[in-house]
Amino acid sequence: MKKILLGSVLALNVFSICLQEAAAQATLKAPTASPDATLIQNFGESDITITYGRPSARGRKIFGQLIPFDSLWRTGANDCTALALRETVIIGGKKIPVGKYSLFSIPAQEEWTIILNRDATLHGAFGYDPQVDIHRFKVKPEKSERFYETFTIEIGDFNAKGEASLNLLWENTLVKIPLQTIADFNNMAEIQKRLMDKEEKNSELLFLAARYYHATKRDLQQAKDWVEAAEKLDGKTFVIPNLAQKIYADLKDYPAALAAAKRALALAEKEKMSSEITALNKRIAELQKLADAAKN
Repeated sequence: MKKILLGSVLALNVFSICLQEAAAQATLKAPTASPDATLIQNFGESDITITYGRPSARGRKIFGQLIPFDSLWRTGANDCTALALRETVIIGGKKIPVGKYSLFSIPAQEEWTIILNRDATLHGAFGYDPQVDIHRFKVKPEKSERFYETFTIEIGDFNAKGEASLNLLWENTLVKIPLQTIADFNNMAEIQKRLMDKEEKNSELLFLAARYYHATKRDLQQAKDWVEAAEKLDGKTFVIPNLAQKIYADLKDYPAALAAAKRALALAEKEKMSSEITALNKRIAELQKLADAAKN
């Protein structure tokens, strides 16, 4: 009987030791409540990189309760949300130079304050110093099209003017932070300075400005004036009347578009531009139909 008991005790001790060794080796990890994320978005001539924590609602009321109104928020979870720029970007109407910044916000019912701060090393908002803010501006919150269980940052709403928006989405709230490429800002400044202020008479500059206004869907009447001025100065360059026919067509002046297309065709034929000749013959047929329909 003693041998049986001794054997049972020994077996129990061996099992206990094995269990302890297995427990020491095992690592049981719970799912992360607010997983980190990195967003890399091409914008302008380089990328914007955003790193942030993504908390979830989990049945809680977010803005006004979990995230109090009129209080500083890290705009995410875990460490402060960080935004890295590899070229100057216009954010909220201000040029923000190359660098890494923390992104904070102060939510409110009617208007949010967006903050860019030079210190991107903080854990949450601990140690935040308003003295090193680089930019503060206001944006109005909107209602999102759907419910967002998990806090999301995305960049979208791109347009031909080099504009976009950095969107903050959580619960039923959408906050859009306006972005603009520096290239568009510089182009518009150059056009303002040379064509509007100095009124330079340069066919190439006039053509480029007209093409830029047309491509970015700006003032087509102004684009028309510039392309007409360019053609008066240089009537032998194919691209000028070819652009003119596109601008006239967008303005629904089909007779003028048809005439410009024919001028472009004549120059293309002179230079033996086979693909342009084919495209313009097709275009002229389309414009003729539109001009005829406009008469009726």
